[in-house]
This record gives sequence, C-alpha cells and structure tokens, in this order.
Amino acid sequence: MKFLYNAPALLHKDALIVGDTHFGMEDKLRRSGVHAGNFSEIILERLEKLLDETKAKKLILLGDVKENITTVDSITSRIISKLKMKIEVIIVRGNHDGGIEVTGVGIKPAEGFVYEGLGLTHGHSWPAKELLMCDYLVCGHQHPMVKLHDKLGKFHSEPVWVIADVNPDKMKEHYEDFNPNIKLVLMPAYNPLVGSAINFPTKKQLGPILNNKLFKLDHALLFRLDGPSLGELKNIGD
Repeated sequence: MKFLYNAPALLHKDALIVGDTHFGMEDKLRRSGVHAGNFSEIILERLEKLLDETKAKKLILLGDVKENITTVDSITSRIISKLKMKIEVIIVRGNHDGGIEVTGVGIKPAEGFVYEGLGLTHGHSWPAKELLMCDYLVCGHQHPMVKLHDKLGKFHSEPVWVIADVNPDKMKEHYEDFNPNIKLVLMPAYNPLVGSAINFPTKKQLGPILNNKLFKLDHALLFRLDGPSLGELKNIGD
C-alpha cells in the first residue's frame, strides 16, 4: 500500500484507490445559489492524471461516488462512462450510492471487500468480518481534515490521513476474530469541497467503526498529504 504524494489517494498492487468523489455536487450547490462550474470534470481530470502517472490497471472508488443519494445524476453517469472506457472500475457502495448499479461497473457491498490483502469499505456500515483479518482497514466516509491556527490566530483546514491502532477490548464486543495488529486508515475525501475537522469532533463521529471506538482514535497519527506527521490526534487541539 502506497500513499501518493500530495494526493488523497492510495496505490495498492495494480489499483488506484480514492474515496468520496461526490460527483455532481455542483448541481446541489447551484440550487443553493453557489455556482461551481464544471467542478466534477475538474475532479475527473485530476483522477485521470493520477491514473496515467501510476499506470494503474484498476480504479477502486471507495464509496460516495456521487452527491445525489437516491439516483444517478447525468454528471456522474457521464463521468463513470468515461472512466470505464479507460480502466476497470470497482465501486464500494457508500451511503450516497443509491442506484449506482446502472453505471454498469463492478459493485461491492457496503460491508466492503478484501482486495489483495487490503480491507476496503466506505465506513457507514459494519465491515465484513474478513476485513478485520487484514493488516489495514481503509475507510472513507469521515472526510478527515485538521483545523489549525497560525500565530495570528487565523484558522485554516486541510485534509489529512488518519492512522489508528485497534482497540482490542471494543473490537471483541463486535467481532469474535480479528487481527490484533490491524490498523485503521481514514482516507481524506477526493472531492476538496467536503471535509470535517477531526480535531474538532461533534458528539458523534460518522459510522459504526468510530462511534463504537473499535480503534484508538485519540492516539491516531495524522499525516499531511505531502507526508509530514502532525502527531497524535489528542495533541492537536485548538
């Protein structure tokens, strides 16, 4: 598993893995009076560039491929059609992916699947038990960002990778068997318009994995997209 430099993406074996593209978001923004132009096409161009650079043979979209929850909008349909003409596309079902079967690509269930020894799931559902036997469980859904302030007190937010050790006592409450050394990898959203500051959490996180504390989130290590570690989450306050 390789974290790509300055990109919210993984390369594993022959597959490029990204999550939370939320194609078609510009339609939602337009209805709110915000005009984002052809933003989904810009995301597609960046994705195609990564595919060319990595020479990947598969593209795994880790859920929330589209913004519209119940149907596949015309923007998403057009983009998936372009992608599947270029490369094999696999979609892990996310909570925004209602009706995604009409795209005609390979669909994996919300519980996720194991790809070349790597556990992959969107994160809004309980992962299948076989994923917990892997060395790494990779999830989207959380859209992790970190909110930092400078010496002048001004805040800025940026996407981060989050890597956490398993909490064995909590894991045992839900899974009879699991890899005691498994680590959770929270993938930043590929769509830069979505994200939430993980160091300023709400009362509830997103999804059962975090809400049931299956991993030690407070002690998780945070990494910027260009590589440097920000240290443990519990030490990154306001």
